[in-house]
Amino acid sequence: MSANYQRDNRTLIWLNREIDSLMRRMYKLLNKGQEEQYVELPLDIYETGDSLVVIMDIPGVTEKDIFITVQGEWILLEGKKEDTRGDIEGKLLYHRIERRFGKFMRKISIPGRFNPEHAKAEIRKGTIIITIPLRENTLQRINITSREE
Repeated sequence: MSANYQRDNRTLIWLNREIDSLMRRMYKLLNKGQEEQYVELPLDIYETGDSLVVIMDIPGVTEKDIFITVQGEWILLEGKKEDTRGDIEGKLLYHRIERRFGKFMRKISIPGRFNPEHAKAEIRKGTIIITIPLRENTLQRINITSREE
C-alpha cells in the first residue's frame, strides 16, 4: 500500500508541474498583444419616466481611466482596465483566469427623444452610471396665414 501511495504521489506531482507549465504558456498566449485587444464589459440600459440610464460595471477603473464622449446621437465609453496582477510572470500557479484587462470601448445609440448633450455620469463602487435626460418639449406656435382667392 505504501508503494502505491508513493507512485500515485509522484504522478500527482508530475501532473501538477505539467498543469503549471501549461497555465504559464496559456497566460503568455492570452496576454500576448494585450494592447491591441478590447475587453468586452457588459452593460445594462433602461428607461425611467424622464431619462435613459446606462450602467456598466468597471471594477478597478477610476474616473481618470474612462472617457465618455457624445457624438451626435451616440455616446462613446472608452478606457483601459489595468492589470492588477503585477509583473510576476511564471511565479504563480493559476487555477483559473477569468478576469480580463486591457482597453475597452462601447458605443451606445441614444434614441432621439433623449438628449445626450445633457448626460451626467458618476462612478459608484466600481459601477459607472450615465443618466441621459429626455429632450425638453418646446412647443412652437406655427403662424397661419390666410390666402384669399
